[in-house]
Amino acid sequence: MEERNLLTSMDRKQLYLLGGVAGLILVVVAMMSYYIFTFKKSFETEQASRIAYEGKSAELQRELTTTQAALEAKKNKIGILESTIDEIQQRASNLSEAKAKAEAEKMKLFAEKRQREEEFRDLRESLQKEIQDKEIVITELRGMLTVNMMDKILFDSGKAQIKPEGKRVLEKIAETFLNRYPDREIRVEGHTDNVPFKGLVLNNWDLSTARAISAVRYLQEQAGVDPIRLAAVGYAFYRPIDTNDTPEGRARNRRIEIIVMPPKKEGLQE
Repeated sequence: MEERNLLTSMDRKQLYLLGGVAGLILVVVAMMSYYIFTFKKSFETEQASRIAYEGKSAELQRELTTTQAALEAKKNKIGILESTIDEIQQRASNLSEAKAKAEAEKMKLFAEKRQREEEFRDLRESLQKEIQDKEIVITELRGMLTVNMMDKILFDSGKAQIKPEGKRVLEKIAETFLNRYPDREIRVEGHTDNVPFKGLVLNNWDLSTARAISAVRYLQEQAGVDPIRLAAVGYAFYRPIDTNDTPEGRARNRRIEIIVMPPKKEGLQE
């Protein structure tokens, strides 16, 4: 009886012990389950937060890329605008320079015109008698000055030697105009009427050419005109300015023309 009671007491202790262990295990399992559940929830929350963060980060990256592209486009537009502004400023500067240059050229042309007018006046005054007698005609066209002289001013009939009075006229022309424009070429032309000429020279060609050469030589040797500017041309009776059917017309056709050419334009000079 006592032995069964003893076994029974031992069984109860074992049962209590097993119950305690089982309870402890249950508590541990419950705690582990709680911690596992809590960790899982925390992990899932963090995972969801990470996914949301990555999504937000990707969205922000896309927005950043779009913003950078927009900024780059605006930067390009600003660059184009700056380039356009620079071009406009350069054009304005060029226009201003061109305007100033044109104004200076206008003033230069005006001054040259005034100078030519004064020189033409001086030339006309120095040859006033010959002009009044209609023995000399002075004309200007597009910067080219022509002094048209009847042959009797410079030469005796049928001769190519310059008379003293003719020398005075050539010196006045050289002094008042020719030597004031050292950059202009001068062409001296001899002309006759159509009456056949026979004498010391062979014909009208020879006479017109010999007279032009005599005038050129005098301008060079006595009037100080640079010979590199001079040219002598004989046209005989092939370029009349009046009829050869009247004495008056033939007298006008017998002439010497001194032509002062316009200045050469820049870029056309050799």
